[in-house]
Amino acid sequence: MGKLLEVKNLTTQFKVDKTKIIKAVDNSSFYIDEGETLAIVGESGSGKSVTALSVMQLVPDPPGKIAGGEILFQGKDLLKYSKEEMRAVRGGDISMIFQEPMTSLNPVFTIGRQLTESIMLHLKLNKRDAEDRAVEFLRKLQIPDPVRRMKTYPHQHSGGMRQRVMICMALSCNPKLLIADEPTTALDVTIQAQILNLIVKLRDEEKTAVMFITHDLGVVADVAHRAIVMYAGSIMEMGPVREMFRNPLHPYTQGLLGAIPRLSTPRGQKLYTIPGIVPDLSQLPKGCPFCTRCDQCMDVCHQKKPPLRRLEDGREVRCFKIERGEEIG
Repeated sequence: MGKLLEVKNLTTQFKVDKTKIIKAVDNSSFYIDEGETLAIVGESGSGKSVTALSVMQLVPDPPGKIAGGEILFQGKDLLKYSKEEMRAVRGGDISMIFQEPMTSLNPVFTIGRQLTESIMLHLKLNKRDAEDRAVEFLRKLQIPDPVRRMKTYPHQHSGGMRQRVMICMALSCNPKLLIADEPTTALDVTIQAQILNLIVKLRDEEKTAVMFITHDLGVVADVAHRAIVMYAGSIMEMGPVREMFRNPLHPYTQGLLGAIPRLSTPRGQKLYTIPGIVPDLSQLPKGCPFCTRCDQCMDVCHQKKPPLRRLEDGREVRCFKIERGEEIG
């Protein structure tokens, strides 16, 4: 499989006042193969959603700006596309499921109208064929009585059902890349499982690549082939999910995995927590962005930012201990 999306040295920044600029995504590079799921994980404020919005070129300008890098989709740099060309790409070749479906669906239009307009625009179908395709995808997503649902409004549906409609809208135009930004947030675990199963099923059937943004490592283990761990706008670790979970290398990755509740934890034992909070992006430490919270921090970590080093097994890690060949943990 070839690289469908290749992001090179992406830097996205925001101007917070006349003189201060913060980097929400700092010189990040990654790729997604055809039919692959890449998860991007990290705490709130780590740069996950901004990375996705950068790929879609939906970063609000001002105050946001893609300050550098390349976003190659099927070998072509999206940053060189005009606004009209990007409108054709969004919802067609690249679709996105946003975190909150109620704010993504127009409350004054029926579900059917919103689905068919997107299909007519990107697939150039007439209204009747677009309606038939919308009903077909609603049925694929196990939405009961899809013909009747086409005539309903978003407020008439539960959160899980609205999220299914958003997924239907995203997938109905046969995208080559699906970006899912926390698609199961605020849903109960039963609905979460159903949504995840649907995304995986349709990914496998349609060979759609998926960029899955989440803070839930359990979801990552279930659906992703590879994962990126982000912190304060920077990639800390990247590699196959199985290897990362079996042997996390970066102290931050170790901390995230260590904080997961386990049935084997003895009664009364406190859960592990990473000390401190994610730093303000306008006041990042001089060296490694994680140095103020890391229990394995060395003097050099306060002096300069470690490079992202590629290891023999294909993983990439940003840590001076890896640079020196020392064991972490």
